[in-house]
Amino acid sequence: MWIISRVFGESRWTRAIFCLSVIQAVLAIVFEAVIFQSHQTEIAGIERLLSSEKNLEDSLGTVQANARSLLVYFILFMLAQVFTVVLVVDAIYQKNTIQLIALVAFELGMTAYSVIQYHQSATLFNPLEASGKLVIDYLGTSYHASKWAEITQICVMIVCSMIFVFLAYKLYLEFGWHIYKKIGADLAMRDRYKMYQIFMMLLKFDFFFFLGFSVQYLVLMVVAWWPEATTDDKWRVLIQQLVEHIILSCVFSIAMIISAFWGLIRERKIPMYAFILLSLASMGYFIYMVTQVAMYPSKYLGSRVFLTFFLCVDMALILVSVPVSVICLRNFNHGLNSHITHATAASGSNHNMTTIGHEKPESRRWSIE
Repeated sequence: MWIISRVFGESRWTRAIFCLSVIQAVLAIVFEAVIFQSHQTEIAGIERLLSSEKNLEDSLGTVQANARSLLVYFILFMLAQVFTVVLVVDAIYQKNTIQLIALVAFELGMTAYSVIQYHQSATLFNPLEASGKLVIDYLGTSYHASKWAEITQICVMIVCSMIFVFLAYKLYLEFGWHIYKKIGADLAMRDRYKMYQIFMMLLKFDFFFFLGFSVQYLVLMVVAWWPEATTDDKWRVLIQQLVEHIILSCVFSIAMIISAFWGLIRERKIPMYAFILLSLASMGYFIYMVTQVAMYPSKYLGSRVFLTFFLCVDMALILVSVPVSVICLRNFNHGLNSHITHATAASGSNHNMTTIGHEKPESRRWSIE
């Protein structure tokens, strides 16, 4: 297959970064699964403690909410590892230097989260310990049993991130030469192609962070609010909020990303206009959600920090994506799309397994006619 040959056949750096991302993903998912299971055991201990110690209900409420919310972020971290592998393959296939830079930032962010994760787990039971209770008696196991896995996770992420930065730099140099051959020396066309790459990269991160927020909020509604809906009025309010969130967050997010992707690769203006309008609507919803989280912190107990973080990232992505989409829209009908299509078709028909920079003399050179 063309993708396999491009990942494994063209350069040792592409093979190295792909293997590194896969190894990191496998190790991180394995250790995260161990951490996830350990926290489930601790949550069961919290519930036993809650049933036997009614006087600690206030402290237990905070601890239980924090413990349950952590499970969502463990799953998101595992999904982020898979997302990284997909983006690495896509960056290699597209030879997207902009996406490589974004992947480095994303990799460093995941490494930082592994450290935050350890701190969250280590301080999870502080309110109970302050009350003089022996949590170990209720957990039936040692406190913070996942400590070894979390420390190992941090080490794995730090080492992999350092290697990833080095390999990304090597690929950045390699892909830069490829883009010059593909686009040529036309500076205006190279600028258009750069904006094309930036917007494609932004759409991929929009997808992850928009749906990441949606998943968090849905889990919060099911886990925290659903059991508290004991009257018909509460049920109606909860169902209304659920429908609003699904429409305004999930459906809008998927529709706007598909619309932008389709409009960009086909150079269609109407889908791009639809993306801009849906982005503005999503921005209004995100601002509303930020104010809700800030005004009612007890309602979002255990998820307030990460919900606010994801909402801020989502708004920042919209603030960047909309202007870039306008620039890409203005670049339509200037020859970029036909040139990219022509170059891709030529590369597919003339592809061989030689290393980049050592092509045969008779191979077709990509350039703007």
